[in-house]
Amino acid sequence: MLPFEVARSIPGYVKLDDGTELVVRVVIGMIDELERTPVGLSLGVGHQVIISASSPPSLKEKVKDKPYPAQREHLRRLDIWYEVKILKVKKALEEVIYTGSDGRKYKVLIEIEPTIVSRTLEYKDGRGNPIYHVRWGTRTTISLVK
Repeated sequence: MLPFEVARSIPGYVKLDDGTELVVRVVIGMIDELERTPVGLSLGVGHQVIISASSPPSLKEKVKDKPYPAQREHLRRLDIWYEVKILKVKKALEEVIYTGSDGRKYKVLIEIEPTIVSRTLEYKDGRGNPIYHVRWGTRTTISLVK
């Protein structure tokens, strides 16, 4: 049984100037206690970011005959990527309540904010969208539950 419970999980999104919308999810998968400090436990927070695209039909048409990427080969071909302008962003977040070995309860919040997006029309995803690659900033906050 996990020593934490999910209090909030809110998807984020990115609207791009090519008409695509990306849904961004962050999931906390594990929390490790690193050390005890005067302000409570130091925690290592493991998380996963999930991104799914929904592109307009005109873009799907451009990649309909393209292959799916094999492993990570498409990431090494830098010449096929083009930056796509971000029009609007809403951060994704997940907040959990963790019960520490010190008996205290901690609120652990992780936020993901996409900052740069690139696209290639040389490959498609499993839903027929072009492939997008996203850079994001991560903010983790740990506080005591009062």
